[in-house]
Amino acid sequence: MKEVEMEGKETKGIIEALLFAWGDPLAFSEIGRVLEMTPGQVKKIIEEMAEDYNEEGRGLVIRFYDQSAQLTTRADHFPALSRLFAETRKDRLTNSSLETLAIIAYEGPVTRIDVDNLRGVTSSSSIDTLMKKGLVEEAGRLDQPGRPILYRTTLKFLEKFNLASLDDLPSFEAVKEAIHDMEEGKSDAD
Repeated sequence: MKEVEMEGKETKGIIEALLFAWGDPLAFSEIGRVLEMTPGQVKKIIEEMAEDYNEEGRGLVIRFYDQSAQLTTRADHFPALSRLFAETRKDRLTNSSLETLAIIAYEGPVTRIDVDNLRGVTSSSSIDTLMKKGLVEEAGRLDQPGRPILYRTTLKFLEKFNLASLDDLPSFEAVKEAIHDMEEGKSDAD
């Protein structure tokens, strides 16, 4: 009896991890494929989990959509979550800042004009933001007319992205492949 109980707890734990990691609604059939179970068995287990979450008043709930389930936050916790995100959102980088940071990380030291040419738009604002956040710094000046400033990433950049050095950045090919795989995954889901 205890072995079956542990098996059930372990299965629930795995399903919880799958729902958490996936983020979006996840089909019972997909969970069943991973756990070698039928969609009906998966649905029954997830319904039990949803009851447990509700009875315990946990901060997470399971929402059901057609033949899928999703792990989400409890609606009545929205005020606390919105305060958290309102405060931490200030630290987030925009897509243009992330794009600029990636160019500086991979191509640096690099001038603003070089970044602009690669992006196809002006990057002054993004570079200013990155410098204020301590992720980018001046790395001297280029020996050319106008002596443009060179930019490079900082130690703080390495710390934030958990890198020992810029050599730990994934190769351009690996990034390209990951983007391709993500785009393929989206089109498969549509």
